[in-house]
Amino acid sequence: MLDPDLADFVARAAGGPVETAERIATGASRVTWRVDVARGDATRHLVLRCDTGDGPLSGTELTLAREAAVYRALAPTPVRIPRLVAAHPEGRALLVERASGSDAFAAIGDPQQRQRIASDYFEALATLHDLDTVTLDIPDLERPPSPREAAQGDLALWRRIATTRVPQRDALLGLAFAWLETHAPEGAERIALCHGDAGPGNFLFDDDGVTALLDWEFAHWGDPTDDLAWIAVRAQLLGGFGDLALGYRTWSRATALGIDAARLEYYRALVLTRMTVSCMIALGHGGERSMDTGIYALLLPYLRALLPEALERAGCDPAETAALLDEGKAAIAASPTLRAHARGLDPIPVS
Repeated sequence: MLDPDLADFVARAAGGPVETAERIATGASRVTWRVDVARGDATRHLVLRCDTGDGPLSGTELTLAREAAVYRALAPTPVRIPRLVAAHPEGRALLVERASGSDAFAAIGDPQQRQRIASDYFEALATLHDLDTVTLDIPDLERPPSPREAAQGDLALWRRIATTRVPQRDALLGLAFAWLETHAPEGAERIALCHGDAGPGNFLFDDDGVTALLDWEFAHWGDPTDDLAWIAVRAQLLGGFGDLALGYRTWSRATALGIDAARLEYYRALVLTRMTVSCMIALGHGGERSMDTGIYALLLPYLRALLPEALERAGCDPAETAALLDEGKAAIAASPTLRAHARGLDPIPVS
């Protein structure tokens, strides 16, 4: 049942009493509700995202207030997002209009439709990366002076999260943070607003294309290659995302930006580092979770095998990654499920 304080917040913000509230998902630190509000003779269809206060990432800088600030900044832009209705004054929740469409990209059976939706997603992402960042006022996001410092700043955020939320010292995370910080790349043609969690699962679509980009809690200033790397990782973990090479060409044509293979490999390692931290926290945490513990327990050894390989592909000395990679491969070999389905990193198609 929806908390009475949150139900009152929704009623005041939406201009009518809550008719129904259906809990539909739990994220890393968030619970999501589909809410219908009576407003005169009509019904207003909304989505409420709540911070439970005991989630793995609760109490970090990745707040709903930060996410709401991104929604406000993007409201007058052509980026496809749900409209923000209100943010809870204590940061407990944010309320948005319910966008149309489904998030079940993997359920699309027609390969041509899958490709059409994937290509349109790259177009939608290009619209985000093409924004004039000078006009975007997001006080909750510190604006870095260079792409290199943007990457280092995001690494510092995730290192703080890992230090406070992962109780034991971890050799793989220690290597990843140290190497990625030292080798943060220059060369990006622009600093963009990055979605920070890009790819299937975090957007809605209908028969005509993408209707909305969702879940902006990881948004940050940075090299847009970061988002392209997220898509490559999600495609690996979720069984593909259409023709990635075509998608990257679509994005490149829409933004007039090139794609640098070396930077893409760097950001793939950074994405896998974030995912490994999130998975370790969720497994060690007793609060709300986005998936069954069993799925986290299955995913973590796969991530621990992929991350050393990603670091090596990005340029890390194989002598530093060898033992960690062997550990990851041994964990996969010990699991019949992972043995059957897990594989090494796919090449990223950049041409």
